[in-house]
Amino acid sequence: MLTIVLTLLCFYYLSFTFVSRNIVKDAEEFATDAKGVINLNRKQVYIDSIWNKPVYNFLGAEYTYKEVKDNELNLGLDLQGGMHVTLEVSPVDIITGLAGNTQDSVFIRTMNRAKQKQKTSKDEFSALFFDSYRELYPKRGLSYIFANASRHGRIKMNSSDGDVEKIVNEEIENAIERSYTILRNRLDQFGTSSPNIQRLPGSKQIQVEIPGADNPQRVRKLLQGVAKLEFWDVTEPQSLNEYLLAINQELLKDVKDASGKPAEGKTGDLSSLLGDSTKAQKDTTKSEAAKGLDSLQNKNVSPLFGLSTPPGAFLKTPLR
Repeated sequence: MLTIVLTLLCFYYLSFTFVSRNIVKDAEEFATDAKGVINLNRKQVYIDSIWNKPVYNFLGAEYTYKEVKDNELNLGLDLQGGMHVTLEVSPVDIITGLAGNTQDSVFIRTMNRAKQKQKTSKDEFSALFFDSYRELYPKRGLSYIFANASRHGRIKMNSSDGDVEKIVNEEIENAIERSYTILRNRLDQFGTSSPNIQRLPGSKQIQVEIPGADNPQRVRKLLQGVAKLEFWDVTEPQSLNEYLLAINQELLKDVKDASGKPAEGKTGDLSSLLGDSTKAQKDTTKSEAAKGLDSLQNKNVSPLFGLSTPPGAFLKTPLR
């Protein structure tokens, strides 16, 4: 009995591997051109298109491709190949950011000396920076460099060097942890089985292993890409009704012929002028024009409001 149970369990987990292999094979066939060359980007497009769609049914239970990849056997880099990447968080960039990207000669001179020391020293870069600053400016406190608005008052002009060093080192450590979290979240959506990410003990390096990865360009873009947050100024449609009514009336005038009737083949409705596929209304009175304008508020009727994002609003210049 135990043998039967173990056999069924093995078959259950092996089935996910077989399904995954078949899907990868289909993706490669989809991405192969007439000359037999596989377009890796086209292959990834195929995989991404089914990532969250059911692709396997086992005894009535449906599994998406993502779930199939999560349950397949992890062969690792040794058996199926892939990519091994080691990333290092630069303390130089972090300290520069903490200093507000200043171009002050004091900071630049200190930074250059610390970089020179780093070539022959195994000490932390932050310690080298602090020592270089004391050597060059023994009568100045570290707060001269780091007391700025970007620290939200954590470092003040009267802060001691010990407090400044503690805060800077905390910020460097937090930056490394944030980088680790971001990379882990990105790898979870990469589309490969069991990606491995870990921070190497006692260092600022993060090691990434991606079994089965065959698109180095995509991996590089995924790991090195910079997130960008944009804010948009939004105009509500209610504030534009008066202007839209005026535009509607002007358009109605343009489509009328000299006799005062709507021109042949044209409509008397702003929604139809904007590409509405519904039957145009023949009555072009002001009341009917107003009805035509009201119909624009349904984004499924007219492309005018269909282009608004979010629905029912118009976006202006992005704010960054």
